[in-house]
Amino acid sequence: MSILLCVPTYETITTECYKALWELESPDPLMFDTVKGYDCALARISACNKARKYGVDYLLMVDSDTVLPPDALSNMLEHDEDIVLGYYQWKKRKKGHTCIARLGTWGDWHQASDFKAMANAGMTSVEVQGGGLGCCLLRVSVLDRLPKPWFRWVVTADGTETGEDVYFCNLLRDHGVPIYADTRVACGHAYREVHEL
Repeated sequence: MSILLCVPTYETITTECYKALWELESPDPLMFDTVKGYDCALARISACNKARKYGVDYLLMVDSDTVLPPDALSNMLEHDEDIVLGYYQWKKRKKGHTCIARLGTWGDWHQASDFKAMANAGMTSVEVQGGGLGCCLLRVSVLDRLPKPWFRWVVTADGTETGEDVYFCNLLRDHGVPIYADTRVACGHAYREVHEL
């Protein structure tokens, strides 16, 4: 199995993120690359194109301000799914609110306590509507089943904005690809300070 670990960056990787990547456990050797850019959608498209160019089986996208636990990758690989997300606190949400939407809606967000209770009960993955892609394990072959562009920032006529992560999750769902979150992969989010859930 081959895996590309790719970090979309604006300018740099936070120290906390870099240290977590260095300590990441992996069952197989990892290729590592970064993608620089000021447009999240284009950076993620570039990461996917690199994964296809290198011919790897999986792409692990980690945002430059996301702090993964050491066992994140090995846990996510256990599920053998097309896409598995880790979770973290989004910048604009209250403490305990994660970046993962419950199945069936974008308006109801999982709490960190939900995931921790599931993990403690032995339920290591749950199907979700989608979520942030700051910690995302993607089977590269799934891209062949999706139309381009894979990622896009959308602003509608009424001013409603849809980020590239929600756009991609909707694209996956529209093409019959379920999305899962690993309840054990609680990531930190290093904006100004590391926010733990």
